[in-house]
Amino acid sequence: METPNLKELAKEYEQDNDIIAYQKAQEKLSKLNPEEVADKTGAKFNSEKSRFELNMMGKKHFISYPDGEIRTAEGKDVHFPINVLILHYLTEASGQPLEDKLISYREIPEGGEIYYGPFKRRAIDPLVKTFGERPKTLIEASKHLNGEIAEVGDYSVSIPVFPNIPVTFVIWEGDDEFPPSGNVLFDASVASYLSAEDLAFVGSVPLWSLSGIAKEL
Repeated sequence: METPNLKELAKEYEQDNDIIAYQKAQEKLSKLNPEEVADKTGAKFNSEKSRFELNMMGKKHFISYPDGEIRTAEGKDVHFPINVLILHYLTEASGQPLEDKLISYREIPEGGEIYYGPFKRRAIDPLVKTFGERPKTLIEASKHLNGEIAEVGDYSVSIPVFPNIPVTFVIWEGDDEFPPSGNVLFDASVASYLSAEDLAFVGSVPLWSLSGIAKEL
């Protein structure tokens, strides 16, 4: 009898969960008023084509209504878990205005402390590893994702992952005594848009792109 590959089983289990989450989000979207969804999320709804237009990190995505199928502006499919995240944003957004107050991930209610370990490993640690010794590259790389310079730490940028969810990446330069450090911050309104579990993913998504861009700079 062949021994199961645990990594493959874990991958299949994770994908099954993604499929279930995606289907639930599709069903929820189909029951919502599309105009209200657009108002709450900053997306645009085209009633003639029956689809939403949503910017994610400066890139346009189209989400059909009511079925919730997602394509990029170039017509490419959007795969797990990004498509789940997009549908969660569309279906859970409160429409609450930004508070212009930055909070750490640990300060996010109902889960920020619980998921902080994975969040640190997926977002904060890669940020410091990639940009701690060359923080100016963070500024340059962020321009490709519609990032803007922020006024936190020694170097920081704010990237609009979604229209109402900017994420701020911060680097503090090291010195002879301390190594470089960093953090990933959110607007205080963020908990009214996505769960702490989803936000752990939101904080890491831009780093995938930033790290790739940085290699070319």
